[in-house]
Amino acid sequence: MSEARTLLGWAAEQETAALPEAVLRTTLTIVCDDLAAMLGAHAEREVRTVSGQAGGPGEATVVGLPGTRAERRAAAFANAVAANWTELDGGYRPATCHGSLYTLPAALAEVEATGGTLGDLLAAVVVGYEVVARIARAYRPPLPLVLHPHATLSPIGAAAAIAAARRLPPDQFTRSVLGAASMSLTGPFAHATEGATVRNAWAAAGAQLGFVAADVAVAGLTASPTVLDEVFGRVGGATPQPHQLTDGLGERYAVQDGYQKPYACCQYLHSSVEAAARVAQEVHPSAISAISVLAHPLAAALRNAEPRTSLAGRFSLPHAVATVLSARDASAGAFAASSLEDPDVARLRALVTIEEWADPPRPPHDRPSRVQVTLTDGRVVEETVLSAAGGPDRPLSREQLLAKYATLTGELRPGFAERVRTLTDPARALDLDLKLDTLLDDLLGGPR
Repeated sequence: MSEARTLLGWAAEQETAALPEAVLRTTLTIVCDDLAAMLGAHAEREVRTVSGQAGGPGEATVVGLPGTRAERRAAAFANAVAANWTELDGGYRPATCHGSLYTLPAALAEVEATGGTLGDLLAAVVVGYEVVARIARAYRPPLPLVLHPHATLSPIGAAAAIAAARRLPPDQFTRSVLGAASMSLTGPFAHATEGATVRNAWAAAGAQLGFVAADVAVAGLTASPTVLDEVFGRVGGATPQPHQLTDGLGERYAVQDGYQKPYACCQYLHSSVEAAARVAQEVHPSAISAISVLAHPLAAALRNAEPRTSLAGRFSLPHAVATVLSARDASAGAFAASSLEDPDVARLRALVTIEEWADPPRPPHDRPSRVQVTLTDGRVVEETVLSAAGGPDRPLSREQLLAKYATLTGELRPGFAERVRTLTDPARALDLDLKLDTLLDDLLGGPR
């Protein structure tokens, strides 16, 4: 496909110095946001265990373990598992795609292992994010989702980021990405709603496949030039929109349409969570007798009323609304595994009825929600949120982001948020020549 080759040829030619400063600063925010998510996830036993399994030569930082480095592929795997464990990694608003999850763990490991700089990392993430986000837009899967994008798209994002970090020429860059597309995984979307936590390793497996794709591309191995149509169209059921691969290329970057998450659950649920949080300010949970949620189709499909794992809870509309109304709190702690067994949350979950918002408005108001709570005295309290906070139309402020980081990392990495405050200070020039290993040691409080 000529559009794919145009996109990948353009991507191979991008240099840090040519990228707009605003794009680089946005990408730095994305990097810091995902690093905070990686750190915060290490409160969970499974994440600590996966990170502890990372071994081999000390090439790249394992973010959640103080002063620990591992072989780059192992570090990328561990960091990807951590990044998406609590659902606090960033996402991409125009399509179902977590561009930074699919690019950052691989880019972070590759750039550090090869002695690269902050500028090298930012450029690799910008380029990888652009490639995978455009492919996600060009091949939108039919609804309801059958395959999870963490499985299908992560090898592509990782391969593009690694190819950019290695500065592969256009032919090898193209072979890397198309080869990665042929390695797309078939992770069922239902794993997320059922709470099968192996789902949290799909992007990690994709990061490793990205290394494989880049390595074999340099060796000369090729994929079919029509692989995107074959994998995402013929097999995945998407109707290709090839113009999405090239329209406006280089004018507005995909990273500028990303979102940062204030709530530790699937973004489809965020408007419902925000509406519930507003209602919770006015009502006491013990007085609630009925809960009605009108939600856009992507959220309304997440109906598991008895989630058994924290992942299932983060993909459950009844649980998300119930836990926020019960705790009267929408911070990350409200979605912890302990909420699954809370009898007050269970009572409220059973009261939730869901109706699909059949004709949502146009973006950015295409993921709306209305939460209506009936009280025992007959009073009704209702709140509507057309677009949740965190997206490009309602971005989190710098102070809100720093507060999020402080909450996530305060116990595991005291000082991380303040170090990020300094690093991202808009009044300071970006030090693109700063060695990445030095920067990570400073941010994460490791050895200097």
